[in-house]
Parts: sequence; C-alpha cells; structure tokens
Amino acid sequence: METEAVAQEIDIGSVILDTINNLCQSLFQSIDNAIFPLLDDLAFIKKDIATTEYLERILGTDTKTGLLILANALLFAFILYYAVRLMLTTYSGQAVESPYQFLLRAILIAIFMNFSLSISMYLVDIVSAVTTFIRELGENIFDAELSFSNLVNTFNNKNLNVFSLQGILSGVMSMSSFTLIINFALRYILIKVLILLSPFAILCLLNQTTVGLFKSWYKCFLTLLILQVFIALVLLFPYAIMKENISTPLKELLLVGSILTLLKSNEYVKELMGGLGISSNFQSGIAGIKSMFTR
Repeated sequence: METEAVAQEIDIGSVILDTINNLCQSLFQSIDNAIFPLLDDLAFIKKDIATTEYLERILGTDTKTGLLILANALLFAFILYYAVRLMLTTYSGQAVESPYQFLLRAILIAIFMNFSLSISMYLVDIVSAVTTFIRELGENIFDAELSFSNLVNTFNNKNLNVFSLQGILSGVMSMSSFTLIINFALRYILIKVLILLSPFAILCLLNQTTVGLFKSWYKCFLTLLILQVFIALVLLFPYAIMKENISTPLKELLLVGSILTLLKSNEYVKELMGGLGISSNFQSGIAGIKSMFTR
C-alpha cells in the first residue's frame, strides 16, 4: 500500500510538472512568435518610414502646405529680426554679419529647409543600405536569414523544462522581448517626430543663438538611425555562437546574453554618439528628450 501511495504521488507530481512545462512553453512560444517578427519591422527602418501619405501631408509637399508654412513664416521672422538688428547697429554698437553673407546663408537654408524631407529620407536610406549589407553578409556566412524572427526558432524547444537552465533562459529571453519591442517602437516614433522637426532644425542654423538646437537635432537623429547598424552587428554573434563547438548550457547563456546586449544597445550608441537614448523607464526617457533642449 505504501509503495502504491508513493507511486501515485510521483505520478501526480509528474502530471503537475508536465502541465506547468506545457503552459510555459505555450506562453513563451506565443510571445516569441508574436513579438519577434515585429522587431524586424521596428528595428530595421527603411526610407518608407518617411514616405507615408499622412507624414508627407503633415510636413507639407510645398511651401504653402503643412508644417512648411510655419517654417517659412519663421524664416521671414528671422530675416526681419536681422533687419532690425542691422538698423540698430549704429545705436547699439553691436557687430552683425554683412547683409550679403546673411542673405546667401538664408537662401541656402531656405532651400534645404523646404527639401528637408528628401534630406531625411536620404540619411535613412544610407543607414538602411549599411544595415542591409551587414545582414546579407551574415546570411552568406551563416547560410541563414539574419533576423529576429529566424533567431527565435533557436530558442523554441518542444521539450522545455522551466525548472532547468534552458527553461529559465528561454523565459528571460521572452520577457526581455517586451522591453525590446517597447524600445524599438519608441525609437520608430521618435524618428518620425524628428523628421517632422527637420525644417525647423535646419532653420535654426540662420541664427547663432539657435545653432545649438540644430546640433542637438542631428545628434539625436543620427543616434537613432545608427542604432540599427549596431543591432545588425550584435545579431551576427548569436549565429556565430550557434556554429561554434561549445557546450550547450554555455551556448544558450551566450545566446540570451546577445539578446540582453540589445537591451543595452541604446545606451552604448548614446555614449558613442552623444545623442538621444531610448529607455523603457519613463522618467529616464523623458530626461533624455529634455536633454535635447538643454544643451
């Protein structure tokens, strides 16, 4: 009787363990299959981010539509401000640049300002081309598509044990994907916002007191764009790790470490470029955005 009771307890324990494993496996696979394909679209941005119909209509297709109306009005205000300063130089004694130099710079800035959307698309296209080269290089070397959706198949295991090292690492990776997609979604939106601000940022070059705003804008814009080059480089390592002849636990730990490195990629690129970083922490994110206007 005691032997039967012990066997029954063992069977119940196995059933509970199998149930927990099946539930967790379904949860992790559902999260991975839903989120990781979206990461590819959000992380690897192409120039079509700036060619959507409504973004073009908001920014404006000519000098009489969209935000370009306000930008050109501010351009006229800058010119008027310079004219007033020029007239008052005889009374104030403050030196101003020559009218010919100012007029030439105003004309150039007006041209670049009204073609700011094309300039932004060109920068996005350059970064996208570099990213595509890195991904194609990885595909040729590892004979596999360099993407998040393909990478997730490496972690999917039909016999997952959540109480093992592999189960813990799979859970860490799945939970980390939430933070990744929030970071990349925030980056995606901020790039669009900075594109809309591009004519005003270029206009700031017309006056020495506002040049700092332009510098902050292009640092933030380039930082957010170059981030995807860093992401593509980091993605090379999981595929390289899978090809190496090392123990399975160490391989799984390094694979998850690669995913966690992506979580810190914003901070690394921010330190490198000195621009705007994206943080999943709301207060840190707001502080990063405020730093644009305090430099």
